[in-house]
Formats: sequence, structure tokens, C-alpha cells
Amino acid sequence: MPAIKVSELAYCRFQVPDLDIAEQFLTDFGLIPLGREGDCRYFRGTDAAPYCYVIQQGPTQFLGFAFHAKSREDLDLLAEDQRLPVETIDAPGGGFRVRLKEPGGYDVDVVYGIQPEPPIKVTRQLSNTGAQPLLRKGELFRQKRGDATPLKRLAHVVLGSPDVHGSVTWFHTTLGMISSDEVFAGPEKKFLGAFIRVDDGDAFVDHHALFVIASPVAGLHHVSFESQDIDAVLADHHYLKSLNRYEHMWGIGRHLLGSQVFDYWSDPHGYSHEHWADSDRLNSGAATNQWDASEGMVTQWGEEPPESVRNCVRL
Repeated sequence: MPAIKVSELAYCRFQVPDLDIAEQFLTDFGLIPLGREGDCRYFRGTDAAPYCYVIQQGPTQFLGFAFHAKSREDLDLLAEDQRLPVETIDAPGGGFRVRLKEPGGYDVDVVYGIQPEPPIKVTRQLSNTGAQPLLRKGELFRQKRGDATPLKRLAHVVLGSPDVHGSVTWFHTTLGMISSDEVFAGPEKKFLGAFIRVDDGDAFVDHHALFVIASPVAGLHHVSFESQDIDAVLADHHYLKSLNRYEHMWGIGRHLLGSQVFDYWSDPHGYSHEHWADSDRLNSGAATNQWDASEGMVTQWGEEPPESVRNCVRL
């Protein structure tokens, strides 16, 4: 049995050689810059987390990510179980962390006590549908053109692993996470990866907070952020395209596993970032499904991923 069961993602951390270029992309992508504190710059979404993305100066490198502990007692129990210290977080909102190393060598912080900020209110118009054609009766749909729609939150991380079974097992046994879907290949049933969610009991959570996928090297495949709605995913696709300074990687489409409507873009340092809306939500009672890659790693609609997306794991 795991020592604890973590809650949702808190933040991701990157090192980049040019903070200004990185900040421009993240702002264009829909994150909200908070300025510099010490050697780092912080960015938030519209949810209550004081920040969800951290960059610091240095050679290009993905540093890691963090999950929330459900209590200070859980954090202390994890520290004792892993024989690691509880450290004070010197960042907006304060709090405490235990810094682990996942099998690929990346930091996985488990944090508690980060003080939330008031959510940023974003007013969005409802969309009429065939089944509900009067959701905005008498109201003309008018969306402001210009900047990106502010993103809600960091939603999931996708890691490549040369020992995918060992990595998935680590997240199960160390952080108490659950596989939603596992993917295999061929008649020999080679294990290709698992979509993993947090275990919050009867509460419904995202289909996955983490996807660990087989890769020749350990590294980041992409980080993913929830948009305000599907309309924002489409509008921000065209906004980023209009800037003509970033590489579009894949989308727009709808995944099968997780079901998100998605759009992927590369930042100037080569890391893939995803917008999505409308994820499946599961609780701890949902079974783990097993898929052959030919059936599971497909889109419900939209183009199949290009080779540049299939092989975009980087350090």
C-alpha cells in the first residue's frame, strides 16, 4: 500500500536560457505572468492556485512537477517513508514540500500549505446546441478578438520512460495513483504506457493527471492545460496561428482516451504544450481498461499525430 494518496497537480518547472522569450510564449499561450521572485518567474491560470508554471535561468531543461498532498500529516508521513526532509517553499503562497525523484530522474514535489489566491473570473457565453438551442436565447454571441483566452489550470503531464513499467509502478506505490487506461502493442502485449489519475475516493477527477509512455530516453512529452471551454481551444488555435512565431504540432481533434478536445503547440525551446477542454471524469470506482495501441491511441475525430508528436520526448 502507498504511504499516501496525492491530490491534483500543483505546478511544473522548467529551466530556459531566455526568460523573456519563454514568458512571451507562455503569455501568448494563455498563462498569466506574475513577475520575478528571486531567480524564477511564475505564471498562473484563472483557478485559485497562486502559480502553476515556473521558469528559471539556465540551459534548456525540464526540471519536474508537483502534486498536492491532502494534509500536512500526509506530507510528514511521506517524508518519513522516503527518509527525506520537509522543506519550506520560497515561492508565491509559501507552503511546504517533499522533493522526490521519479525513476527518470525528474523532481516530483509533493506540496502542502500553498495559500490560494482568489480565482480570476472569466465570463464566457453559453453555446446553443441542437439538444439545447436556447441556452443564450435573445443573446448574440460575441467573442472579443485579440489576446489568448486565459487558461484555467495545469491539468496533466506526459513523461517518456525507458522503463515504463517501473515508472508507472513508482507512481502507483509512492503517490497512490490509479491507472485509468493501460496501452499495449502487438500479440506479445508489449506495455506502452498508462494514463494515471489521482485517487480522491468518490470524488470525480480528471481521467489522467499523468501519462507515462514508453520512450528510448526519459523526458517530457508535453504539459497540458485546461482551457475555459471548447470555443476557447478553437479561438486560441487561430490566435496563435495569427502570431506566426510558434510551431503548431497537432490538432484540433478529440482524443479517445480522456476524450479531450485538444490542440498542441511547441514553445521556442522545443517543449510541447497542449490546450484542451472537456475531459472525462472518473472516481476511484472506475475500472482500469486495457487497450491495444491500434485501438486506444487514436482520435475520435481529427488527424492522427505526426511523427514529430509521436517522438517529441526531450530532456
